[in-house]
Amino acid sequence: MNKLFVIGLIAILCACASKPVTNVAGMDLDAAIHEAAAQMERRIPSGTTIALVSIASPSTAFSTQVLTRLESAIVGNVNLVVVDRANLDRVREEQGFQLSGEVSDESAKSIGMLLGAGAIVTGSLTDSGDVYNLTLKAINIETATVAVSYLADLAKTTRIETWLATRDGAGVGGTGTAAARPASATQAQQAVPATPSAPAYRIGDTGPAGGIIFYDKGNNSGGWRYLEAASVDLERAQWGEDHINVSGTRTTIGSGKQNTQLIRGRAAIICLQYDQGGYRDWYLPSKDELDLMFRNLYIIGLGNFSNALYWSSSQNHSQQPAGVAAWGQNFNNGQQDIDGWKHFSLLVRPIRQFE
Repeated sequence: MNKLFVIGLIAILCACASKPVTNVAGMDLDAAIHEAAAQMERRIPSGTTIALVSIASPSTAFSTQVLTRLESAIVGNVNLVVVDRANLDRVREEQGFQLSGEVSDESAKSIGMLLGAGAIVTGSLTDSGDVYNLTLKAINIETATVAVSYLADLAKTTRIETWLATRDGAGVGGTGTAAARPASATQAQQAVPATPSAPAYRIGDTGPAGGIIFYDKGNNSGGWRYLEAASVDLERAQWGEDHINVSGTRTTIGSGKQNTQLIRGRAAIICLQYDQGGYRDWYLPSKDELDLMFRNLYIIGLGNFSNALYWSSSQNHSQQPAGVAAWGQNFNNGQQDIDGWKHFSLLVRPIRQFE
C-alpha cells in the first residue's frame, strides 16, 4: 500500500477523533426524570418528606406528566417520602397556585411547610430551538439551600408536543404567555394558516356529550378541534376475524373515525351505536388517540379506566400474516400491544370529535 496514502488516512482519522461529538437531539424525558430522581436520592437525606410543587410550562398536561413520572421514579427508590397528591392539590388550591404556573421559592417553601415537608421541588420548561430545557430544583426547607439543581436538554418528541398543545399555563420560561413552537409531525399534517383561538375546553373538562376532553388540536381544521372520551367503558368485544385483512386503517390522531367505518367487528359496531348525552357520533379511537387517553386522562386519575387492555381501531399492518392483529393498549403499564389478535375480547372506550 502507498505509504503516503496510509499517512494521510491516519491524519484524517486522528483529526476526526479530535473533534467533539455534539448530540443536539436531546434526551428522552423519562431518562432525564430518572437522572433527576437519582440525584435527589443521593443529595437529600434519607427519610425526608418531599413535596413536588410545580413545573412552570405552557401546559398543565405537560406539568402533570413530569410531576407524575418524577413521583413514580422517587417512590420507586423508597429513600424519600412523597407528599400525597390529593393533599398537595388541596393546599395549592387554597394558596392559589397553579400546577403549571411560575411559583417563587418562598411561595413553594410555604406550601412545603404547610404539608410538613422537609424539601420541595419546582421546575420549568424553556424552548431553546432544537431542544427543550427542563430545569428541576429541590430546596431543603430547613436550611433554605438548594439540594439539587438539575438541567436536561429534552428531545422534541411527538409525545411532548402533544402535551404542550394545550397552552393553559405560564409561558415557556415563565413569561406568562405561550411561546410559539414547531408542531409535531402529527400536528403538522393537520395545521392550517389561521392563528389558534383560545381554548373553550381544557384537558379534563366535561365535554358537550358529558364525556371527558383529552385532546385539543388548537384549530378547527378538518371540522373538529377537540377529542372527547365517553365517561364509561363499553363491553368487552372482539375487533374482528383474524383472517380478514382491513386495508386503509391508520394510527394517527384524527384517523379513528374513518377507521371505525372500515372495520366491521363488534368493537366498532358498539361504538357507532353508542349514545351518550344525545350524541351518536362516537367511534373507536385510533392507536395514537387511545394512547392520548392513557397519557392525558388515565395517568392523572381521570376517566374511570380499568387496568386492562383496550382496543384501538388501527389494524397492525406489520403483523403477519396480514389481517390477523390490531393495536390494543394495556392501561396497566401503557404498553401498546403488537400481538392483539382480532378475536380477543378487549375493553372498548368510544370517543368523538367536535369543534
